[in-house]
Amino acid sequence: MIYIVSPGGTQEKGGMGRIVDNFTTDLRDNRPDIRFEVVDSYGPGKFHLMPFYFALAVLRLGLCFLAGRGDLVHIHMAEHGSVLRKGIIVALAASFRVPVVLHLHGGRFPEQVRNAGPLTRWAIRRLVAACSETVVLGDFWRRFMAEEFGTEAKRVTVLHNAVPGPPAIPLRASDRPMRLLFLGRLIKLKGIHVLLEALAAEPCRARPWELVIAGDGDLETYRRQAEALGLCGRVTFTGWLDQDGCRRQLAQADVLVQPSMFEGLPMAVLEAMAHGLTIVATPVGSVGDAIEHEVTGLLVPPGEVEPLTAALVRALDDATLRRELGIGARRKFETCFDIAVYRERLIDIYRRNARHWRSGPETVPAADGNASTAVRRLG
Repeated sequence: MIYIVSPGGTQEKGGMGRIVDNFTTDLRDNRPDIRFEVVDSYGPGKFHLMPFYFALAVLRLGLCFLAGRGDLVHIHMAEHGSVLRKGIIVALAASFRVPVVLHLHGGRFPEQVRNAGPLTRWAIRRLVAACSETVVLGDFWRRFMAEEFGTEAKRVTVLHNAVPGPPAIPLRASDRPMRLLFLGRLIKLKGIHVLLEALAAEPCRARPWELVIAGDGDLETYRRQAEALGLCGRVTFTGWLDQDGCRRQLAQADVLVQPSMFEGLPMAVLEAMAHGLTIVATPVGSVGDAIEHEVTGLLVPPGEVEPLTAALVRALDDATLRRELGIGARRKFETCFDIAVYRERLIDIYRRNARHWRSGPETVPAADGNASTAVRRLG
């Protein structure tokens, strides 16, 4: 049995939950012979409930390991409290000699490691050293792991996030103002305040556009900022959307704006590539693995209003540029970020790390709603 440990399981609202939902859904649909269960290590997002969900996850895994059911643990980890919780699970798996694949998602994990005291740094190094393989989101993270952990990270593999996409680039209406889309959590590190300031600058203000901000978080702060900047009639806040809602927005948008200060490899960018949008983004984290300036999108420095304003003006004014960037983004998605590519690479990772792995036609029904519907017998 492969245990996929992730905060919120497949229901977590951020990018980590979305990628876990994407690849587990794909495995159920296309590789029903792979046997796995998803283990929620955090719960439904309420911090006061987290200790109970985490304790249940540890108890569940411990009983399964004790029964000899653990062939591999695939742990998804962010930063700060996530590192502590996942370190406990790594130690539990190691005590039963169950191999661990550690999957890093946290945009601020390098900052945490570099700012940590000696004891915390030692503990994080032991966590990494206990894992059979570390999966990272791009070359930025691979370089960080090599510089920070050296040979203690036994094997580091780049596995870019991936998304399912429509069969072709959707047709978009041309008889309306240009539709801009921000898709993500409404926090300062996402750079929404910079986006609103850029749109309020005279070069953007004078052009026809409308902005949809889709995501949960501090909506009131950004509503007030939009009002203070005189943008209320042009900015719509949808709140959090499920995946179907996000895909509807992507199909209707013309430009995705991702002005983040920190990222891993944001799912919104990949979903925009799949939908053939023009993408204006900051080259943070592993965004540069996906977006090549003036080939698959436009890159601007994080936190700077004037370059973002200039890039938005280019995107708003030049239909040919939008079309070429959208086609380039879709082409890169098909070769690098389609969920089918991800599936095969993930299965290779599972195969080389699992304690037992053999091919066979035997399948069993899922034990509950979080498990696969039909699965390969491992061991």
